[in-house]
Amino acid sequence: MEKNIPIAAIVLKSKVTVNPQDRISAVYRLMKKFQLKHIPVIDVDKIVGIISRKDILHLGFGYEYDGREDVEIGMFDMLQADQVMVKNPTLISLDSSVLEVAELIAKADMHALPVIDEDKNVVGTIDINDILLFLLR
Repeated sequence: MEKNIPIAAIVLKSKVTVNPQDRISAVYRLMKKFQLKHIPVIDVDKIVGIISRKDILHLGFGYEYDGREDVEIGMFDMLQADQVMVKNPTLISLDSSVLEVAELIAKADMHALPVIDEDKNVVGTIDINDILLFLLR
């Protein structure tokens, strides 16, 4: 398995981002709608954080009441993305190798990091599961 392959080969590309003031309920709905585990948080064209589905679920009860998800969504309306996000995450460029990114994620003790292009625009996220699945191919 070639560990020097650029991360661009396996990154989950998504242009979905949120603002620091967005309600967690809105962030959670976006994650569900687009089947995302992580979303970068952008403030005036700058990445200021990343928020994961696990970050959000740790806030709530982690389960539905009689199939009703609205109980947690109501609680999520009280919080904003900047109150829950991991601030100032390490940014990964598309030409970084799989090995480099695995080492960064391990050293940063993160589950995922935002991926940017040469113009510093968000192109998606990469997480430890993406890397493990790639290495297991």
